[in-house]
Amino acid sequence: MNLLKSVFISVFITWLAVISMFAVMQLTRGSEPLLSWAGLALAALSPLTLFIKAYLAKSPRTPRHPVEYSVLSALGLALTMAASYRYGDAAGSVHLWAGVTLLAWLVYLRWYSVFGKRNALPLRVGVPLPEFRLESLDGHVISSEGFRAKPHLLLFYRGNWCPYCTAQIDELATAYRRLEDLGLTVILISPQPIRKNQALARRFDVPMVFLRDRHNEAATRLGILDRWGTPMGLQVLGYGSDTVLPTVILTDSRGQIIYCDQTDNYRVRPEPGTFEALMKEKGLLNKDLNCRHQ
Repeated sequence: MNLLKSVFISVFITWLAVISMFAVMQLTRGSEPLLSWAGLALAALSPLTLFIKAYLAKSPRTPRHPVEYSVLSALGLALTMAASYRYGDAAGSVHLWAGVTLLAWLVYLRWYSVFGKRNALPLRVGVPLPEFRLESLDGHVISSEGFRAKPHLLLFYRGNWCPYCTAQIDELATAYRRLEDLGLTVILISPQPIRKNQALARRFDVPMVFLRDRHNEAATRLGILDRWGTPMGLQVLGYGSDTVLPTVILTDSRGQIIYCDQTDNYRVRPEPGTFEALMKEKGLLNKDLNCRHQ
């Protein structure tokens, strides 16, 4: 199933880009009927804007169903159908392309974006953080046992290719000083090659720790491995086919898990304020916390 998702997302984004450019080109040339091409452009550009915005706006979260994009894409389909009704064969099969675009968009929202119910047992609140090994940017082996001496915030992210992951890291970097004042050490973990972690680390001027989960060994141990989670084609850029499900773990000074976020939608991420609120609570017992499954 994940292999299908890997292929789908690459084909879908390519389709949106190609169809959008083609429709805009036809409009620029004044190709008739203009209503048909305007509808197709609207149907494809609306969902494409979500991906563009994810890269440019650097927001780590969106509504589960961004209705406005669906409404605009559906309106585009309606315009192509109106053109087909009015102009007949002159409108060609543009309405079919718009229909495929809208259908693929809905598939993206309801199927690709979601992971299903997650409940990784090793990440239960109140249990010690399991032992696993990671790799530092200079190639040294790091054991998770070293995370038990003080509170830690562990963010498992998919890779530089995921705009929501990098936006979440950017958000943590902005809040880093506040989190540090609360005694939190921020650890960012990804299976991507070290050189890509290094490239991402250079973007920030705060001492967040970037570590590599080679071969997804920690993700497998923790039950958060995402097989074939990387979009098809990114392997040529050095990314592995398998990645990790976005996960946030908060531990206390005893090394016990006091919070974890196992989101069921990769476009929905917790805010830094959530971690700050937990750290500021006085006399909070591990048993009083709940692991939030979005």
